[in-house]
Order: sequence, then structure tokens, then C-alpha cells
Amino acid sequence: MKLPIYLIGEDSLALASLRQQLEKEPAFFIEPRVHNYADAFDHLRSKSGPIVAVIDLNRDEERALAVAAEIKFKLSNVHLVMTSPDHDPQTLLRAMRSGAEEYLTQPFNWQEVLKSFDHIRKKIDVHSSSGRGGERGKIIAVSSNKGGVGSTTLATNLASNLAGRNKSVCLVDLVLQFGSVTSFLNIEASYTILDLAKNVKRIDPLLLDGSLVKHSSGVRVLAEPFYAEDARRITPSDIDEILDVLAQSFDFVVVDTAKEFDEMLALVLDKASLVLFVTEMDVPSLKSAHRAFELLERMGIYDKKIRLILNRYVKSKLMSLESVEKALGVKVFWTLPNNYPTAIAAVNQGLSIEESDPRSDIASSYAGLTSAVLEAFKYSGLGTTREEDEDKKSGFLSRLIPMRGLLK
Repeated sequence: MKLPIYLIGEDSLALASLRQQLEKEPAFFIEPRVHNYADAFDHLRSKSGPIVAVIDLNRDEERALAVAAEIKFKLSNVHLVMTSPDHDPQTLLRAMRSGAEEYLTQPFNWQEVLKSFDHIRKKIDVHSSSGRGGERGKIIAVSSNKGGVGSTTLATNLASNLAGRNKSVCLVDLVLQFGSVTSFLNIEASYTILDLAKNVKRIDPLLLDGSLVKHSSGVRVLAEPFYAEDARRITPSDIDEILDVLAQSFDFVVVDTAKEFDEMLALVLDKASLVLFVTEMDVPSLKSAHRAFELLERMGIYDKKIRLILNRYVKSKLMSLESVEKALGVKVFWTLPNNYPTAIAAVNQGLSIEESDPRSDIASSYAGLTSAVLEAFKYSGLGTTREEDEDKKSGFLSRLIPMRGLLK
């Protein structure tokens, strides 16, 4: 079936040129008419099935971005491509935030144009062929910008508790150089994320199943590379593709992320429906967290999907939850008690805390956190607003070289 492509712009010579070129390609159906900004939405909402809409920003950038945002928010079947002669990184970021999956600079590089449309087609095919009936699973990123605060413990135990609620769960170790998920769960992986990255263009259910190792809790784990130096062989584009496939195969994909803010982390945080940011209630950790939240704001990460988790929490007269919230400008979503002996005992046994000591206060707290996460998806609109099923920056952030300027 040909992929329908609709063009949106005002007296756009660039779109006319694009139409002439794409009409030569048998894989696409190009609607002859170029729609203006005023009637684009009404026209597209009458269509069903996957559609690609190409929007030229050149004539009226503000209006074009507003139309794009409305389309992306209300029409989940439409995949947005934006184009402009403007190479300014801020224009790229604004397009990205308005829902662009691909951004084409003018004059067009036709190889890049075809690569962009092929990338969208592949994602549509993956979604259509999913064994879960096209329903997309939720990606939960567990993040921290400071080591030792317990983010891997949280990722492994949240995944285990979700599996205990009869959810299919994949836990991904994206601490590519020195990941420790397999150590925490005491499992041996025969294959790693590197194997999937090397075969990213031909991932099928059999290859995916063989690349994951199963923990006693029911969680499937995608392990970190065997050798630290192999981390550089995995690109943001690889992770983009892998997370898409996993989200089509599992109810939840829990991602343990690295501490360094780079294009890889930016991609993951953007694709995630929920970001659990982990820190502790001490001055160095909170200062580090404050810098991280400032950076997330500069990066344009959708703030409504970020949840603050305080690990090893102990009530203190010197520092209250209210003072933490005021300092960071973020509400505390959950606190986990300071029960290091129980947590480390579970790690040493390769078990989740629920398996190791189900009656402990920390096991009870993780059960509560899991319920809160599920409630957040059910009632808070997570995954039903602009971040749901958009893959909005897939293949785009990985090419967004100017992003490095924001990560300083």
C-alpha cells in the first residue's frame, strides 16, 4: 500500500519541487493539492490510516507551528515532517517540540528526503505488524544525574513490581559502559543491546525474544554490552529503533539511563511517557538535581511527565519535603524509605525486594510507587497528550548536532 503524503504551505515552491520528486517514487501517494494553513487540519481529520503531512515553515513560521501542534495533538494517525531553509538550531527545536518527526532543510538533499520518509514508513510498518494489536506500550525512564542515589535499584524493583501486576515488562540497561542491571538481578545474558543494534534493520519477534534474558520476577532484560568499549558502537538512532520495537511488544519498557546528559539521554527522555527522576535528600544531591531540572527545561522536555522520587528518605527537622519542593520547583511524587540492609540483601540474592523481603517497609513503599505510576497513566493523561504514540523526535534528535550546545 502506498504511503499517503499531504503537503501544507503557502505558495511554496519548495513543496511543488518536493511533489514533483516524490511523484516518481512508487512507494508514495502524493495528493496533488498543496493545502494552506487555514484548511489543513479540517482536511486531514477526515482521513483515516497513517498519513504523512509535510509542512513548509517558510512563509509564516508561527502559524505553521501552531497548525502542526494542533494536528499532532488531535490527529494521532498523522506523522509530521517540517521543512524550511532555516538551519538555526532554535528553529529545529521549535519544530521538534511542535511534533516534527523529521526536519528537511531547503534546498532538499533528495537522498535525505527519501531516507526520512522511509524511516517513517518503517515505524508505521512496525506498529501495524505488532502482536499487541498496534497498541503502544509505555516507556518509563528512570533517570538521575548523580551516581549512588539508587536509580538502578528503583528501575529493577519498579519493573519487577509491574510484572507482578500481570504486566509484560522489559527492563533496558542504557548505562552502556558500566551498566549493572544484570548484576543487580544476578542473571547471565547471552546477548546484549549491541546484538540488537547490529541487527536493528531486521529485528523480528524471534530475534527480539532471543536477545532478552528472563528474571525470576517475570521481567525480560535487555542487557548492557559485555565490553565497556563497545558502547560507542551504539548510536541514538539504534536506541530509537530498539525502543520503538520494545514498546510494541511490552506493556511497559523501563529504561535505566546513564548519568551523562547527551543526545542519547535526550532521545530517551523525549520518547518516554514518564520520567522518574531519582535523588536523595542531602544538599549535594539536591544541588545536582536543581541543575538537572534547569537543563531539562532548556532541552524542552515536557515537564508534566517528570516525577521526582526521593530515595532513602528520612524525616528531618533541618530539611522538609516542602523545602525540597520549593528549592527544586517540583512536587515530590514519592519517597522511598532508608532501608539499605534490606535493599542490599535483595541485590546480593539477585532478587527484587518484594521477592526477598515482602513484609519490609521498603517493599511496601515500592508497591505503593507502582500503584502510583499506574494511576498516573490512568488518570493524569500521561500518554494521551502530545507525547503519546508520536515518536516525535525519532531519527531527528540523533541528527540534531546543535543539541550539544544545550548540554553544556
